[in-house]
Amino acid sequence: MKKSILKIYATILGIGLPYYAWVSLTGRYIPCFYLSTTGFKCPGCGISHMFVAMAKLDFAKAFSYNPVMFVLFFIWNAIALLCFIGKPAFVQSPKFLYGALYVTVVVLFAFWLLRNLC
Repeated sequence: MKKSILKIYATILGIGLPYYAWVSLTGRYIPCFYLSTTGFKCPGCGISHMFVAMAKLDFAKAFSYNPVMFVLFFIWNAIALLCFIGKPAFVQSPKFLYGALYVTVVVLFAFWLLRNLC
């Protein structure tokens, strides 16, 4: 499990750091395909801006870009850290991880509905 977690973080950093450098140098973000084709915001809209704001330690601004993904970011990083440490043991169980994933999907779906219908 530890190797998998490290591979995930290495991949995210390997993609995220060059993207952050690109945004910092050009001020251009990758546009949301879903938003540009449907006119509706996806659950992840604003996440690039959120991560750039977090990198600049502007957490209030990061939260304003996408509050649900901001909170989920910290929750899932806490879960990953607990899995990496191996304690408590139930965090590594597939039942817990799938349950957390299902809750995440439901929360993101509800957020998508609320941000587009209200």
